[in-house]
Amino acid sequence: MRLKLECMYEEVGEKIKVLAEFTDGKIIPRVFKWKSKEYRVGKVNLFYQERQGKSVDYYFSVETDTGGVFKLKYNDEKLIWTLEELWVE
Repeated sequence: MRLKLECMYEEVGEKIKVLAEFTDGKIIPRVFKWKSKEYRVGKVNLFYQERQGKSVDYYFSVETDTGGVFKLKYNDEKLIWTLEELWVE
């Protein structure tokens, strides 16, 4: 018997509110709010950064407690968090 898993992928690009921990030069997103719903970050799967002129964009692929995977971006010049992408079953 074969299981067929279907995931929904969506590009979002919307501003979000994030509760993050800034410790020892590291940024760790803990909770974010999108469309009036709160998501608790269970795990950070991937982290990378890209320089954009004087500013740096920090990217996080996070898995929530409910199982969705989201790509978050933090811009250190504008101090803005955005939800870039999501994958949900």
